Amino acid sequence: MNERYTFESAHPQASSHIVMKHTNPVVPVLVGPQIPREEREETRERYSRALLTLFVPWRSVHDLCVLNQTWAEALEV
Repeated sequence: MNERYTFESAHPQASSHIVMKHTNPVVPVLVGPQIPREEREETRERYSRALLTLFVPWRSVHDLCVLNQTWAEALEV
């Protein structure tokens, strides 16, 4: 049976939604704009922000990037 996890009570969908862990492995397919390129100076911040939000567990933006820190600096940590 799939594991089920509830949202924190403060979450706007806590009473109507849950998160389920799949029994069988799945590969997510990202739909939408392409992840920006890292090597281009003008897109490095957006690239860093995209990777952090996709691959690092977080509840608040402050879990990913602290005040006075760039997204690129946060990704390096």
